[in-house]
Amino acid sequence: MMKRHIFWTIFIFLSICCADFCLAGTFQPEQISDTATVYNVKEFGAVGDGVTINTEPINRAIEACASSGGGVVLVPEGKFVTGTILLQSNVTLYLENKAIILGTNDTRLYKSFNIRRENPDRPIHLPVKGNSVWSRSLILLDNVQHVTITGTGTIDGGTVIDKQGEEGFRGPHGILIGESSNVKISDVRISRSGNYNILGANVEDVELSNLTITEGSDGIHIRGGKNIQVENCKIYTSDDAIAGGYWENTLISDCLINSSCNGVRLILPATGLEIKDCEISGPGVFGHRRGSLNNPLVTNSLTGIIMQPGAWGIGSGNLEQIFIHDTRIRDVQTALTIVLNEGNNGNDIRVENVTATGIYRNACSVEAWPEGSRFKNVSFKNVSITYHVNEEAIFSTSGFERPRTESRPLPFWGFYMRNVDNITFENVRLDYTGNEVRPMMGFDRVDNIFSNGLSYRIVPGVDAIKNAGKAKIRNIAPKPFK
Repeated sequence: MMKRHIFWTIFIFLSICCADFCLAGTFQPEQISDTATVYNVKEFGAVGDGVTINTEPINRAIEACASSGGGVVLVPEGKFVTGTILLQSNVTLYLENKAIILGTNDTRLYKSFNIRRENPDRPIHLPVKGNSVWSRSLILLDNVQHVTITGTGTIDGGTVIDKQGEEGFRGPHGILIGESSNVKISDVRISRSGNYNILGANVEDVELSNLTITEGSDGIHIRGGKNIQVENCKIYTSDDAIAGGYWENTLISDCLINSSCNGVRLILPATGLEIKDCEISGPGVFGHRRGSLNNPLVTNSLTGIIMQPGAWGIGSGNLEQIFIHDTRIRDVQTALTIVLNEGNNGNDIRVENVTATGIYRNACSVEAWPEGSRFKNVSFKNVSITYHVNEEAIFSTSGFERPRTESRPLPFWGFYMRNVDNITFENVRLDYTGNEVRPMMGFDRVDNIFSNGLSYRIVPGVDAIKNAGKAKIRNIAPKPFK
């Protein structure tokens, strides 16, 4: 296990370095249009010496650009220290090669986002009112449209510590997109944000592509989003790589995801979510601060994909039209967890062509707990999961309760289903290495189970399936193997 950890850490490190090399040399960025008016921040007094505070000259360049109808604000080579950059509508912020926007350590120079519209039926549970310290950011898009951030440079949050911030240390976010639409962020590197690298709050038509996101807290976190695309991104974070909720029509594709927390984490409902062609892996390159005094940074990854609407506060609504496919998950505690809370139901959830290896703690689960919450029409097709549990205490798990914010050990090693109508297993293979003493699968209050090609490794002397609540099983002919 240690050798594997070292190998993947070196591999991911080299991947990040190679990405930087490509940005510095052979990669050709999208060229600035010949007809666009360009505003070089240096012409407005900015100095890229890594010392001078450039908040005012950079914002003067943006103001001049916006007041003239829009154009390109150019950040040339250099290290430009700054507080909050206020982007405005119809402005493209372009970072040249070797251009660095670096967050200042002076937290007084950061501005907050204050939410204007909040739907009481769809609360996003963010402290974004009254100039909250929590909602400060290095780059702020506040109620703007048609904004682009691109180029081949770096947005470096500088790991700013704010003793007044969340948990007594979290600083400003990297990029905060608040109540804005038609936003594109591409090709740049975003690193060392004081809190979330990219935060969206009630946004629409947002495209995030070809980004390299490292360190900071969450990589991409969107609460309230419609028509969101996250494509071809490399994300290596200490906290959740991609998170949020109240998503409508969201695509996450072709991403490399590494986290010391969760790969993709949904904490509020979603409709029309597709996750495809992604690689989700642990252990994390950058440690999460949930350890002990002697070992504060922990790198073990929790769950590859976890969906728990209402986990961080009541969030009524449904999980519907969820499609996870052609994705690989490896070396995490749990491959997939889906849980419904108060006010939630689930329908049309499909998992296809997914391979998970090195899952070392918890079984996959699809669970609804509150009265009135239930899943309908859940399917697993062409799915292969291999477990390797080393913790002896997990083998003795018997009773268990409703999960809180993370997955937890179960008295089954493969799958657990609760309050589900119509679940299908087609060409599903469940395997384990090492020892195992638990049943392979548990059903609780499940109606209509259909199986075609469910295979699993035998646990000697143990019944494979534990069926509570008299589930109706059709065509289930599991294929055990030794």
